[in-house]
Amino acid sequence: MLRSTAGVWQSWWMQLVAGLLIVAFAVLPWLWIGYEDQAILPYTSNDALGLLLVFSMATLLSAFFARRVGHGGTKFAVVTDVGVVLGFIALAFQATYVVEPGLFDGEISADSVRHLYFLGTLFAVFQALYYLIVKLKLIAAAPLVALIAVGISYWLQVVASLVSGAQSYAQYLWYAGPVVLGLVLGVLGFLKAANLLIWILSLVIQWITPALFESVAAVGQGTERGVGSILGALVSGTSDALVKQEWQIPVLVSLATAMLTSVVLLIVHKVRGRRY
Repeated sequence: MLRSTAGVWQSWWMQLVAGLLIVAFAVLPWLWIGYEDQAILPYTSNDALGLLLVFSMATLLSAFFARRVGHGGTKFAVVTDVGVVLGFIALAFQATYVVEPGLFDGEISADSVRHLYFLGTLFAVFQALYYLIVKLKLIAAAPLVALIAVGISYWLQVVASLVSGAQSYAQYLWYAGPVVLGLVLGVLGFLKAANLLIWILSLVIQWITPALFESVAAVGQGTERGVGSILGALVSGTSDALVKQEWQIPVLVSLATAMLTSVVLLIVHKVRGRRY
C-alpha cells in the first residue's frame, strides 16, 4: 500500500502532513483520555510512561515511513520530522496551557519545571533515535528498534483499556513489540555471523527495555534531582524491575517471527532467481 501511494508523498507538504498525522495517531488514545482534563499530551507528573509511549510510537512510525517511502533520503526524513516536531510543539503548548496556565504569565510550578525538563530530554533522545534508525544500515538500526519497540506493546495495551471488551486481549497485545522486532531481524537475515550477533544483542536489549521504560517513567514522576541521583534511580529501578518481569515468551516470539520471516524471504528470493 505504501509503495503504491509512494508518489503521493514525494511533495514536501505531504511529507509535512504525514509527520503531523503520525503524531496525531500516536497521541490518539490520550486524546480520548484527555476529555476528562482537556490536556491531550500526557503530563509527566501523572503519566510519564504515557509521554514515553507517545514518543516511541511517533519515532517508530516516522522512521518506518522515512525508510520505506522516502528510501532513507535526508530531505524526506527532515521534512517528515519537521511535521512531527510541529505536532509535538502544538501538543506541548496545549497541555501546558491547560495544566499550568500561569506559565505564560511567568508563573510556573515545580511539577511543570520537571515536566519541561523531562519533555525536552525525551525530545532530544528520540530525535537522535529517529535519524539513526532512518540513516543507518539495518544491521545497525535493528538494536535501536529493539530499544523502543516495547512502546508498541504498551501503546496497544492502553488502547485495549479504552475499548469495551478488549481488556481480555491486552495480555496478547504485549507481544506486538516482539513481533515487530522479529520482523526487522527477519528482514536482516541470519546467514552472516555479524547478523546473528545483532540478533542476540537486539534480544538482550528487548529483555531490558520494559524495565527501563518503567524506571524512566518512575524517575520522571519522582523527586530526584541532579544527574547522579537520576542515573542511580534509573539503574536501581531497572535492575529491580528486571527481576520481576517475564522475558522468555517475548524473546521466543521475536525469535520465532525472525526465523519464519527469514526463511520465507529466502524461499521467495530463490523462487524469483529461478524465474529469471
